[in-house]
Amino acid sequence: MDRCEGTARLEWWANASTCLVRVSVEVTATSADAGAWEAVISPPLDLAAREILEQLIDADPCFTLRFDGFEGADASVVLVQAEGFDGLGLDHLRLVLIPGL
Repeated sequence: MDRCEGTARLEWWANASTCLVRVSVEVTATSADAGAWEAVISPPLDLAAREILEQLIDADPCFTLRFDGFEGADASVVLVQAEGFDGLGLDHLRLVLIPGL
């Protein structure tokens, strides 16, 4: 999965049945790291949604990345750690694959 590119959803789950945040992202594999992507939130979040996302990343940066077009396929879902991407704010995130989860 570390070479998939395209549209995906970044999700933050409080537990197995409660998704607190779901945002659409355009992901591109980074050339520097296998298992890492640059994610651009599309459409951009409003200020309130950006603040909520920032609070969730600060609380626990572990997100589910679900690639579109693969509904129901386990291979389309990976766990990633989200962080800011090169100082570009929360509209651009760096997602790193969490191995073994």
